[in-house]
Amino acid sequence: MSYKQMKYFQDLEDYAAAYRIARADWDANPSLKWTKNAIAWLLIRMMKANARAYAQNKFLQQLEEFYNLGIPEDEKKLWGAVAWPVRDIINDSVQMQWFTPEFGDRLFDIIRKFPFDKPSDSYSAMGKAFVRLGSLWPKLTEFIEWWGFDNFTDFDYRRYPEDGRLESLVEKVYSEYLISLHRKGDGWQPSKAFFDGLDHLALRSKEQADRVYKILNYNNNQ
Repeated sequence: MSYKQMKYFQDLEDYAAAYRIARADWDANPSLKWTKNAIAWLLIRMMKANARAYAQNKFLQQLEEFYNLGIPEDEKKLWGAVAWPVRDIINDSVQMQWFTPEFGDRLFDIIRKFPFDKPSDSYSAMGKAFVRLGSLWPKLTEFIEWWGFDNFTDFDYRRYPEDGRLESLVEKVYSEYLISLHRKGDGWQPSKAFFDGLDHLALRSKEQADRVYKILNYNNNQ
C-alpha cells in the first residue's frame, strides 16, 4: 500500500510527499529493499528542484542525506545522477551572485566523499562548473587536484569554435589550475599528477599542451 501511495505522489511530481512516505516505511523497516532506492531517486529529484541559490542550505542537507543512505559504490547511475544538480546549484549561485567561499567549502566537503562515476559526462559537467568559479573560490586548487587530471572524456578535448568555445575543457582545467596556484603565491607548486597529466595532454593534443606550457612558463617567471 505504501509503495502505491509513494508512486501516486511521485507521478504527481510531489516528490516531497513521496519521499515522506518512503522514508517512513524505511525507518519502520530498514530491511525493505525498495525504499532505499526510492529514497535515493526522490532525493535526487528534490535536489534538482532545489538547485537554486536561494535553497543552498536545503540542497546541502539533501546531499548529505543522500550520502548517508549508504548507497553501494557500484550504483554508478545513482552517483552519476547527483553530479548534475551539483553543477546546477553552482551555476545558479554564480549567476545570482550568491556564491560564497563558505558555500563552496561546505559543498566540496560533502561531494569529495562521493564515489562518482568517472570519467563521465556528469563528472565533467560538475568539474566545469567548479572551474568556472576562478578567483571566487580559494579552494579551487584543491578541488581540481581531487577531481583529477586523468578523468577527462574524449569530448573534453574538443573545442567548439562555431559556438564561440575556443578552448577545450581540458585546457580550461589546466590553465585555471595554474592560475589558482599563482594566486596562492610562493611555495605552491603543481602536483605530480598535474605533470603526469600534462604529458598525456601533450600526446593527445600538441596545440593544447603548448598553450598550457606557455601559461606554466608565464607563472614561473612572475
